[in-house]
Amino acid sequence: MASIDSMKGYILEEVLAYLIRNAGYRLLVDPEQDPYDLDWKGNGLVVKGRGTYHQVDVLGQLEWPPPFTFPIRLFAEAKFRSSTTGLRTVRNAVGTILDINQRYSPLIEQKRNTVRVRAKYQYAYALFSTSGFSEPAITMAMAHQISLIDLSGIEFRDLRNAISNAIPVSMKQVPREAVLGIRYGLRKELGTIPSELSWKSRYIRQGNNVPTARFNLRQVIHTAYEYGEVFVGMANGPFMLLLKADRPQDFLGYATLRPSHDVTILWNPHVEEGRRWEIHPVERFDNLSYRLTFKLPDLLATWIFASYGEARKRALYAKKQFLSSITIYTKRDGEDHLFRLNFSASDTLRQINSGMERRRT
Repeated sequence: MASIDSMKGYILEEVLAYLIRNAGYRLLVDPEQDPYDLDWKGNGLVVKGRGTYHQVDVLGQLEWPPPFTFPIRLFAEAKFRSSTTGLRTVRNAVGTILDINQRYSPLIEQKRNTVRVRAKYQYAYALFSTSGFSEPAITMAMAHQISLIDLSGIEFRDLRNAISNAIPVSMKQVPREAVLGIRYGLRKELGTIPSELSWKSRYIRQGNNVPTARFNLRQVIHTAYEYGEVFVGMANGPFMLLLKADRPQDFLGYATLRPSHDVTILWNPHVEEGRRWEIHPVERFDNLSYRLTFKLPDLLATWIFASYGEARKRALYAKKQFLSSITIYTKRDGEDHLFRLNFSASDTLRQINSGMERRRT
């Protein structure tokens, strides 16, 4: 049996896989996609490590390998709970990644007088939480390059509510066999099932045989469609930002015309205690503009607001030091696009001095 909180986390993972579907990660769901690294144990997909097998709920492979490293595969795990996600969860992520990345895997395999090149991957881990992270969890994650994404902000409130309403109030636990069916049903509806799978794959055969009628997934799917897409931004520092656009098409239209452009980053101390920040282009272009919002990483927020009198000064420093360049990758119609948002300190200072920063947020 799976707990209700675990089930909510599973549903959240599938919606996130849909929302960031254009960020370049192709879902891996069946060992037929990689018989060497992937396997089935029980009813779930596992990745082979050096010492043991590791269950994985959402695994994606970056379709464009960065230079000077192996192709990247990403574990994505979501925690949907009322209490803060703590050190134990991050420790599990660290142990999983270390064991998998240290697995002995010769690049060349000789068998029956033939030589075959075996692919090698670099595995990474991203943790999403609807309730934020504890300070020990944050420091542990940063030390071991585990990405933490906080989904507790108001921009994801509708999604949290839809997932909470998906499970009947009377239900205390969810049968384990229903988990696969719910995941499969969401992926089928949201179009995230990998197209290369054969109809004989175990994943498709198992998913088609599990009913999900007791769960209200329509509201979840409708909310996912309303969000449309969120963007993954990589900042200068060790931070992954989940950026939500008011209108994704506005951002894409602007960034396609100007792949690299200057932006201003604004915040208001009266909105979510200053932790909800937003990005705007400095200049309108072809009558286009946009707004991206994100939850400030807890580590930065704690430092910035430790001294209220120093908050604006520290915020400006954080923008210059960690957010001076935010890179966003997206794949559209088979073409790769790389956008770079360059923080304009002079424009932000002008707005602070004129009082615009407080009003616009």
